[in-house]
Amino acid sequence: MLFATVGQGRLFIFMMACGAAIGAWYALTEALRRFLQAGTLLSLGCDLLFGLGGAALLIAFSLVADRGALRPFELIAAALGAALFRFAAMPPLFALGRLLRRSLRRSIAWLAEKSLIKIIFK
Repeated sequence: MLFATVGQGRLFIFMMACGAAIGAWYALTEALRRFLQAGTLLSLGCDLLFGLGGAALLIAFSLVADRGALRPFELIAAALGAALFRFAAMPPLFALGRLLRRSLRRSIAWLAEKSLIKIIFK
């Protein structure tokens, strides 16, 4: 009976995409925090940036999807989308990031051994 009204299924999927976008935004701010090696104030700034961006995404998606009417099942769909992003998309992305970082370090080490690099950066 949840999706009895026409268009609610589409709305549920759209808000799941909103949750995935919020999950991606969180991953981006988490990466920024790690890159900056954030202390207390920078961590607070990153958390505020995530909160503002997540709220803006939720409001924008709800405006586009349902003219700003926010129903409880939309929030459930957004939470489900964020959870799916976190547990289904993030592990492969982290593995890919580790692989790229490892190959970049090996490439830099290989280039550092070559004499041409030593001549260029003399």
